[in-house]
Amino acid sequence: MSGISGKHAAALLFLLIGALYGNPGRAAPPPAPVSPLIQQAQKLIKSNDDIGFRCLVKKAYQRKITRQEWYSLRALVVTQADRSGFDLIRLWNARLNQGKSELDRALDNADQLMLKGKFEEAFAEYQKCAIQLKKDKTARPIFPYVLHSMGRALYGAKRFSEALTVYSWIPRTYPRFRQIMFEKMWTAFRLGRVETALGAIASQRSAYFSPFLSPEAYLIQTYIYRRLCRQKDLEQVLGELRNYEQLLTAGALKSWAGSDTEATLLLRLRDEPISPENTEIIRLAEKKAEQKSIADALQRSFEKQRPKFLADIKTVLAYAHLAGATDTALTLKPIKKLTSREALLKMNLEIWPADSAEEWIDEIGSHEFIGESLCQKAFDR
Repeated sequence: MSGISGKHAAALLFLLIGALYGNPGRAAPPPAPVSPLIQQAQKLIKSNDDIGFRCLVKKAYQRKITRQEWYSLRALVVTQADRSGFDLIRLWNARLNQGKSELDRALDNADQLMLKGKFEEAFAEYQKCAIQLKKDKTARPIFPYVLHSMGRALYGAKRFSEALTVYSWIPRTYPRFRQIMFEKMWTAFRLGRVETALGAIASQRSAYFSPFLSPEAYLIQTYIYRRLCRQKDLEQVLGELRNYEQLLTAGALKSWAGSDTEATLLLRLRDEPISPENTEIIRLAEKKAEQKSIADALQRSFEKQRPKFLADIKTVLAYAHLAGATDTALTLKPIKKLTSREALLKMNLEIWPADSAEEWIDEIGSHEFIGESLCQKAFDR
């Protein structure tokens, strides 16, 4: 297992970048009267009929529509993505091929550089795009996506300190913020920032996400806790990992889905009551069929990913067992000193328990580990 793969860094983000921003080099068509299609979409949104809105977008995909309707519905798809599904963005963007603007080409070129492992060159391209986007207020929806790519490029270039800084610029409202915390964990770990790495893991454990983490997050925890000689914390992590393994083996799709923003949203859509309203726009049978389609897609994805998750979990448990059977002092150089609470407070950080029942969204991403190393105490006995 490894941290962030440069070969896969660009594929996910660019789909959303193109969809959210379209073609910055082209002017949008002039305003036109609101069409019946857009009126129907607005009505579904107003009544919180998320499944109905999904159905309408998919039906519109097959219909003959005007250029203005494409633009108008795209704006609604993007706005509603966190309620009706991020997958609709990719779907609707493929509906109308408009060619590529200069900025589109620059982002595409940066993505290709990432895929080829040319991280320094990719970062320079992303940085140029970010500077251009920052000057354009209409570009705000995709600015975090470009920052994400910048952070990944810096990580690939082993410029970990700068990557950590860029990750800190990404707002908590970014749809893939848990992924940011995962990458921040790896970046801080490679930089030797133990407190920040464990803090990023604490942020991933937020009540806003699934209680279970990626197997790689457990790997980092087992490694760090062993180096800190924190045996109780290590045993707690391993116990949680074994519990996760049992749930996955038993087919607990919800445990898996909660670790991903998009899957979590689709899980909610699968289970939410179908609205009996707006049947003149979308029939109940169509809504039920869409909900079944979501359930089937989730199950297929789960069955595809479950073997890898289980294999990774076994690897982490095997590593923990192997490391435990050897002399920690020789194989894993102990960490005897961490940043003190006093030093953290001087950095204008507040002290809050990570397991507090009351958690605010603006706390996510700002966690730092404030425990202490137990290695010296262990050696003094």
